[in-house]
Amino acid sequence: MKKVLLVFTLFVHLFSFSQKTVQFSDPLPFGSPSQTTTDKIHFGKYKSSDSQTTYVIDEKGISIVTMAIASISREQVRESSKLQVRGNYLFGVKTNDSVPCVLEGENYYYGIESKLMIAGEGSLNTFTKLTANRYVINFHEGSYFEPSLLSFSGGTMTIIHSELKFQPLFESILQINTITRYGSEVAILAPTFEQWERLEKALFTGTKLLYTKE
Repeated sequence: MKKVLLVFTLFVHLFSFSQKTVQFSDPLPFGSPSQTTTDKIHFGKYKSSDSQTTYVIDEKGISIVTMAIASISREQVRESSKLQVRGNYLFGVKTNDSVPCVLEGENYYYGIESKLMIAGEGSLNTFTKLTANRYVINFHEGSYFEPSLLSFSGGTMTIIHSELKFQPLFESILQINTITRYGSEVAILAPTFEQWERLEKALFTGTKLLYTKE
């Protein structure tokens, strides 16, 4: 019985590893001009109740802001010539600024903010506009792209990442170019604007991630 289970597990692993995935040769929709950011009406910070991630949209583009929790001991602060605690703020870990901190036992805990541009200035990704409230971020992956859909409505932002598993439907819409990468097949799609409209319904069927504007 154990041998049967081992063979079955190995088969499932190999099958999942060899499944064909999808990437795109160009940013979507094909032929649409890229832009740095959204319309100004959508500028602001968007937070999710399910994570510590914040999306910031401004004139520079779209960025993801996360907070990493770090700690330092009271002894390290006392012995350091650069670190100093005043009230509930720790000085010396951030250039020309302080960070809020909390003392628990013999350690001060504080947060370090990290910012990553995913569209706009300094980003390799391509951002395109579908309508006044719908946009596509084309994430640059090597020589190809993987799209995600952004939608705005009533003070919220919804993100749906594309389903990148190959679907037979794709072959009925456009010609497929298949390459092999690290032992797995990857279907490279190059849809026209008209073909994109049919592909869009099949691509964005995954989980909707909801963020609320502050």
